[in-house]
Parts: sequence; structure tokens; C-alpha cells
Amino acid sequence: MKVLLVTGKLAYESVKEIANQLKDVKADVIALNYPIASLMTVDYIAENLKNISLKDYDYIIIPGLASGDAQKIQEVTKVKTYKGSEDYRDIPRVIEALSKGETLSTIYPADTILKKKKEDDIEKILRELEEKGDFAFEIDGLKIPRYPPPFRIFIEVDASKDIEFLLEEAKRVSNYVNVIVLGFPNGHEDLDEVRKKVTKFIDEGYIVGIDSASTKELIEGAKAGADFIFNLNEDNINELAVIKDKAFVVAPLSIENRANVTFNLYRKAKEIGFEKLILDPILSPPMVGLVDSIFEYKKIRDLTDAPMLMGILNVTELIDVDSIGVNALLTAIAGELKIGNLLIMEHGKTRWSSYEVNIATKMISVSLHRKSLPKDLGLDLLILKDKKRIKEKIGNPEDYLFINEHIEPKNMDKGFVIIKVADKIYLEWKGNENIKISGTNGLSIGRKLIELKKDINNEHSLYIGYELAKAELAFKLDKNYIQDEPLFVRGYNIIDSNNSTTKKK
Repeated sequence: MKVLLVTGKLAYESVKEIANQLKDVKADVIALNYPIASLMTVDYIAENLKNISLKDYDYIIIPGLASGDAQKIQEVTKVKTYKGSEDYRDIPRVIEALSKGETLSTIYPADTILKKKKEDDIEKILRELEEKGDFAFEIDGLKIPRYPPPFRIFIEVDASKDIEFLLEEAKRVSNYVNVIVLGFPNGHEDLDEVRKKVTKFIDEGYIVGIDSASTKELIEGAKAGADFIFNLNEDNINELAVIKDKAFVVAPLSIENRANVTFNLYRKAKEIGFEKLILDPILSPPMVGLVDSIFEYKKIRDLTDAPMLMGILNVTELIDVDSIGVNALLTAIAGELKIGNLLIMEHGKTRWSSYEVNIATKMISVSLHRKSLPKDLGLDLLILKDKKRIKEKIGNPEDYLFINEHIEPKNMDKGFVIIKVADKIYLEWKGNENIKISGTNGLSIGRKLIELKKDINNEHSLYIGYELAKAELAFKLDKNYIQDEPLFVRGYNIIDSNNSTTKKK
């Protein structure tokens, strides 16, 4: 395969270097007399290529951000022409796709096409896994797997909270989880509250579970319509036989020999007439038996093909680490142990675990299906980091003025801004006039402020823009935002060149 890569003057050397590294493909590079490749139009490219003999090429790849339809170039050159990637560093991916016979677009950048194709492939795999999964039983249309894939996600919410708050939380996570588990605290014994909350969630269309230390509350919740009961144990197994048509998570009270106790409970429950059972020997928190508890799951899996559940919330909630990686790793462990049901919780630092575990289960499902590592799948949980850093080439770094100290403002306006983050970003300008703006896009908020307050000077505008960018990041990442304070810390070292302790500007 022989390919012509079209670029501009500034990117020529970089594109040439990439072309020389391509394997099994002959790639030539032509730099048109235009500085920035992405600003070229297809008309300009066609005009500059029309008098060049290109009959030996199989494809012409133009910059992904070039404007217009590349079909015009193909009509002039008689060579198949496609838009490449937005970033020249991704050219190898484009060439690899062409080598595999994939069709790119004359209108859209290759990144868009390749990403869409990967997403479509993944959705197809996930649909097939749902259709062909090994399921133990079904409740309200929800099939419970013996083994993953697929997975099912249960989320426990603090049922002592106000019902409106609980419903709002359930709505927020509804696209990511399968079952809402109403967890009532130890010592709670209000059957009327249990009945009302379970009924309300069912009326809203949710599949509901109930978790309580009170056997009476478990029975009341089941009678009100809860389908999943947490937990069947050594103390309540006989009393819960009155609702044995429900689905039960079997979890021991004993902390010794948990696998054996759980399995014996399972066998006893089957003898009594319980049919819909999910086994959970309980995952221990870090440093108090986490590794040993994982072995208990392995013991049970070796004994039976019954569905199993792992409460990964016991780890994510009890380690002060960003939940993303922890959730992903625990989901992978569950996948290896053939555990298809996961129990999570969202609280403070683990907020959005529903999304994280949802994506993690898809990653591990595809990985199990392909018998591959959970990487380069087309979906990931790389939110704060990238797989590899782009090594920018800086010409003559010594020509740049290096600033390594905090510079105090010298010429600020009379007036100041107060920026806060809640359900949105809120900005208030206080001075000769009072201006209040809210929204979710920091750049737009800043532009509106400048439009309304036309005499903000450059130094103050720079400061406000800097703080609005931090506020938007905090809003998107569910972090606390404090004006003038760094947004990220790594260990004890602040990742922020601004060490200022000055007050709001």
C-alpha cells in the first residue's frame, strides 16, 4: 500500500518523521505552501495537487481538520482521498485502519470514524453477551448471571434520608445501575417508613432491594414489593422462609470460615425451598482481611455455579484513594473470580462509582469475551491521566523567559469577583456595580462578564479566567472549589505554581 500524506509547512518535519517509522506501508509526505495544515481547504489542496502525477498512490490522506469534502480532491486526482486524524501523531492509527480495509470518511476526521466503529463493535459484543449469557433466574425482566459477562450492578443508598433526596439520587444513577438497594441503618425499626419508601421506588419504576439488620423490616420490604433481600444469614434464615419466593443475597454473620458458612447456608436455604439465591462471603476492607476474603470468594466459586455478589463498596469507601482505579481493579478481580453481581455505594469521594463501575463492567465483559487484556478496547476510565504523554518539540527552549516564582498583581481593578461551585458555577462581581452570573461553562461566564463589565483590565481578566477554568474543572470532577486555592494536590506537594496566600482579587 502506498499513501500520500498532505500537510502544511509547520508540521512537515514531524509528519515526515512519523511516515519514516511506518511499517509495511510506503508513505510519502508533501507539504503545501500553507503554514498550518488544519486551516487548509479541500479546494486549496485539490488546486495544488492537480498537476502532480499521483497514479502510483492507493490513498491520499489530508489533515482531519481541513474544511470541505475530500471527494473534490479525489475527483481531481483520481486517487481515493480521505480525511486523516485531527492530530498528526495519530497518523499510524489511520494507516493501520486503511491496511485492515476499513473505510474512512471524506467529510469527517478519521478519529471520529474510528471511534464510532469501535463503539459500534463494543455495543454489538455487549448485546450478544446479554443474549447468550448464562443466567440463573430472572426478576422483573432483570436476568441474574451465574457467571459474567454480563454483570449486574446494585447500588445501596442510605434509606434514612428524605425520600425526595433518595429519588433524586436514584434518577442520577439510573442509567448506570440495575437495582436500587434501600439500606436501613442498624437499630432502625420503622415498618411504615420501609413500606412507604419501597412502594414509592417501585411506583417510580425501579427494581428495588432492601438491606436491614431487622428481619421484620426485610419481611415488610418484601411484602411491599422489594425483589432483592440483603441478607440471608445464620440468624434469620428460618424467619425469612415466609418470603422465600424473593431473591436473597446469602451472606454470613460469622467472620470465620466464611466460604464454608456461606455455602452451608446456601444448601440449607435450598432445602427449605429458597430458589433465587446469590452468594456473598463478604469482601473485607483493606488491611483487615481483604486478600483473605478474596480467597473465600474463590473457594465458593470452586464449590458451586450459583450466582455470586461482591460488595466492592467495602473497599472503595474505606480507602482514601480516588475511586476510579479501585472500582476498575475490583471489577477485574470479580471478573476473574466469575462473580457477575457487584454492590456499590456513592458517598463523598466515591460519588459517580455507578458510572465508573458501569464502564468497568463493560471493559471487563469485552476483555473476557475476547480473552484479552482490558486495554485498547475502545472504552476506558482514563479520566485524569492519558496512556502516554505527548512529547512536544520546543524549538530553542532557551529563548523562553522562565518564571519560577509567584508574581503578585500590580494593576487590579477596583472591584473583585467571588466564584463558587455548587450545582453550577456562580460568579459575582462586586464594585461600583453588582453583577451575578451562573452557568456550567467557565469561558462563557467570563465572556458574559466582560460583555457586561467592559472596563475590566487585562490583569484582572487573566485572573478571573484562570479561576473560572479551575471552577469548571472542579464542577466536572465533583471536586471542592475554593477560590485562590490549588485544585489538585499530590501527596504533600501542591501541583500548582500559584503559592499565593493572598485574599480574593
